[in-house]
Amino acid sequence: MTYGSRFNLFFKTDTEKTNQEKIEVLKQYSTGDILTLLRNIEESPREFDEEIIKSVYSCLFDKGIMCI
Repeated sequence: MTYGSRFNLFFKTDTEKTNQEKIEVLKQYSTGDILTLLRNIEESPREFDEEIIKSVYSCLFDKGIMCI
């Protein structure tokens, strides 16, 4: 799992920002960063809120990447 302030922000335990604020930050991430976050989610899905997980898939879809 990749750690760092760019990725730790999305853990359920990080309550400094609301999920909506986290999603706004996510939309500014590069495709590579979103894919890294997706790998983190796949390793430990329970550590992430369902709304954040759905937003990661949505952001990737908006960038032309379909996840199955």
